[in-house]
Amino acid sequence: MATRGILDGPWVDRYQSAQSVMTTHLQHLYQLRPRARPARAVFLTLTALLLFIVFLSRPSTENSVNYWLQYPSYYSSQNHPQDLPIIPAVKPTIGRNDTLPHNLQKNNPSFHFLVPAERKSPTLCRMLTSAMILNYPPPTLINYGKHLPESAKEYDHMKERIKGIHDFLEKAPHVKDNDLVLIADGLDFFFQLPPDVLIQRFQTLLKENNAKLVNKYGLVRVEKPFSQEPPEIVQKYTQRVLFSASKECCPGLSHDAGCVAVPESSMAPDIYGWKTDIHSQGHLTRPRWIKPGAVIGQVADLKAIYTEILRFVERNHNAHGDYIALTYLFGRQEYVRELERRRTSSSFMEWMYKQIGISEASNMTGLHPRLETGKRYEYGIGVDYESRLFFNMWNSKKDVEWLQYNNVSKTSAVQMQHGVPRERRLLLPPDLDPETRYNPFVQPKIGKDEPVNPPYNKTLDALPNPQYRSWHNLPLLTNIHSAAVPALVHLDGDPSLRDMWWSKMWYHPWARALLRKYMRTHSGFDTAQSALLGGQEWWDLRGGKGGIWTDKGEWIDYSEVCVGYERDLFGDGLGKWGKEGGESEERVYNQFGQLIKGKEN
Repeated sequence: MATRGILDGPWVDRYQSAQSVMTTHLQHLYQLRPRARPARAVFLTLTALLLFIVFLSRPSTENSVNYWLQYPSYYSSQNHPQDLPIIPAVKPTIGRNDTLPHNLQKNNPSFHFLVPAERKSPTLCRMLTSAMILNYPPPTLINYGKHLPESAKEYDHMKERIKGIHDFLEKAPHVKDNDLVLIADGLDFFFQLPPDVLIQRFQTLLKENNAKLVNKYGLVRVEKPFSQEPPEIVQKYTQRVLFSASKECCPGLSHDAGCVAVPESSMAPDIYGWKTDIHSQGHLTRPRWIKPGAVIGQVADLKAIYTEILRFVERNHNAHGDYIALTYLFGRQEYVRELERRRTSSSFMEWMYKQIGISEASNMTGLHPRLETGKRYEYGIGVDYESRLFFNMWNSKKDVEWLQYNNVSKTSAVQMQHGVPRERRLLLPPDLDPETRYNPFVQPKIGKDEPVNPPYNKTLDALPNPQYRSWHNLPLLTNIHSAAVPALVHLDGDPSLRDMWWSKMWYHPWARALLRKYMRTHSGFDTAQSALLGGQEWWDLRGGKGGIWTDKGEWIDYSEVCVGYERDLFGDGLGKWGKEGGESEERVYNQFGQLIKGKEN
């Protein structure tokens, strides 16, 4: 029998068991601990990749042209149109002592409304009537009464129209550079919403679009070498003027920058379904291209634009020279902007954004427009893609319906009926909220002994009760795809629809009564004060109500232009304007409420 040593026996077994447990535990901990070399390798790889991406993302500006400097990007006015106090929060007043100070001044910029029109016509009077009902400033007719030779062609009339607009902006003594101007270059327009809504939307759109432009193009440091002032950081490119948008580019310019390089529409890429932008007939194309007709902007900016348009049409004898010139201006502005954007962006990031499908790059394929160093191509031109201001009927007559926004079943289903993806219930725009928006059916307050013109007539002046009629239940022309209720409608499409669309406008059933309400002005001190403080509703320093100005400074009464067109305007069978109800003699008041024709009752 073998002899056991001192370490033999149960003590040895316990020791070996403990050693085995310790070894297993240490092996387990070893497996759990981070492995230094692979983790370090991954970290270094990711760091190197990140640095490589940052390196690739750096814009390559060496030996590149600074397009912002090479092509002047200054503006005609240092004012920002989106901040102009066109609509004062509080209207000015002066003491009632039957005298007016000689040095009375209008502090806020004026608002002007221009309409090129050589002669009176039913279409002109429809536009004037809708503008008066909605209380726009008295329009100024450009070239009214001007007769060209019988041999004059379409080009001659177009050239005189552009020259007339340019000369008024340039030479009219009462027009200032910081004033706001609305131009309706055509007679086939209907107004739908009040002027303060139009102005507020214009300024809101500028703020929204300029916020997008600063993200797209960035800021720039402007040195002031001849001034004690420090350098200024400004936005590279801004929007200052808005034109109406069209689904079609200017014919004949399909390969020009004005048709190719301009930005895409702000509407969704599938707003008309899967055939958006590719349907052969064009009515499923998103509005993208600039269209002459309706434009709003500051006088200084529009002067610069119309100077270029006039210069072009005088050099190029084309009947559509104004359309071509405007397309050129917009196209080259966007072409230079895109050159500058690409100069300051990374080719790698451009490639990556394109792969992801979020690239903002404009199409430059095959474009080589001739650019002159030192020539100005930046005009702050923008386009109202969604019809928040202007709606064009061209290729768009199926895009609209007249909606009463208290009809929930209709407003909830109408987008689905038009095939709009991701449809939703359409709501009345907040700026037409009946709680805050003036009701168009409220009659003006007139003093007990104050003479009234035209006199009240139970039949002629019948209007709905304002408690039951408001913007909420009036039929409003609505762009179903963009969900916008435009302020101004341009009927440049199917001429056969103009009568029907006019009869559908919300004011048509009460057009005569609403126009009479507009004409019914205060007289005496209140009217004179209103005119001197900026005109009716403070739009125009010249004042005036119930008539039209010409570009020569002449005042024409509404009846001189529109009497005889009552059937086209009212269709109510109540007779000639101003002689309804068997009135024996027409009474005419000037813009200061003074009787200049006829007798008081």
